[in-house]
Amino acid sequence: MQRLARATKAAFSADGIQIRQNNEPAAGQDVFHLHVHIVPRFQGDGFDAKKYERLPLEIRTELAAKLRAAI
Repeated sequence: MQRLARATKAAFSADGIQIRQNNEPAAGQDVFHLHVHIVPRFQGDGFDAKKYERLPLEIRTELAAKLRAAI
């Protein structure tokens, strides 16, 4: 997780990193197995963890390649 957090910060030139792990629906869990979210954060980004949009596969592929290159 530490290695991926550092790579995420570098790959996306983030100001910081947020690491989240949600347990049970009341905490926002909607996939019921253990996993963590590593979120690049930017000063004043207004990130809302309750909202997300599904990016097209092409964009997700590009982001994954960028992250893979930083690992």
